[in-house]
Amino acid sequence: MRILYVEDDVALAATLRDSLRAHGFTVHHAGDRTSAWELAWREPFDVMVLDVMLPESDEGGFELGADLREAGFRQPMLFLSARDAVPDRVRGLELGDDYLPKPFAFEELLARLKALNRRGEGRPTVIRWRDVEVLVSERIVRRDGANVKLTGKEFEVLALLMQHPGRVYTRGEITERVWGLAFEAESNVLDVYISNLRSKLGTEIVETVRGVGYRAAT
Repeated sequence: MRILYVEDDVALAATLRDSLRAHGFTVHHAGDRTSAWELAWREPFDVMVLDVMLPESDEGGFELGADLREAGFRQPMLFLSARDAVPDRVRGLELGDDYLPKPFAFEELLARLKALNRRGEGRPTVIRWRDVEVLVSERIVRRDGANVKLTGKEFEVLALLMQHPGRVYTRGEITERVWGLAFEAESNVLDVYISNLRSKLGTEIVETVRGVGYRAAT
């Protein structure tokens, strides 16, 4: 089983990571939302384990989980938190699939992970829109059956826009999801990548919504 584990407590993360690896799990660990987002797109995984309180905010795990769901990730999601109030549990179960308060017994976590993995759906492996096809795991893009070579960030921008064709993503949303929270949305880097996508896939693929952002053209 491959785990995406997001936890900012370094000592706890090291202990849990080593214990899971000792049981044959592959563990990809991130200590904050930005690195977790990048890792989610880079490494395949079967189950997400997210701490609720992250460096970015006291509900960073919930926010990251919502972003991953919106981006099309369907793997089972388990929240870990020292917050044991009923509203927190309810939110975790509504957004994800399980909620385990800290402290917890490792054996219980192990059992829950195995149960979640048995019903995992995984993330979409192929996204199709018009005559454009994105093979997510292989990071391959085709238009009208022909492969189109994109850089890593060009691929991530395209995949994000194609998740929901017609939905307008603000510049801030795109830069946060693709480059991370610390990236300056006012930079012209995004414009360069949009221009590259239009050059490689056609000018009609990505539409500019003046004063707002971009979308995969409807």
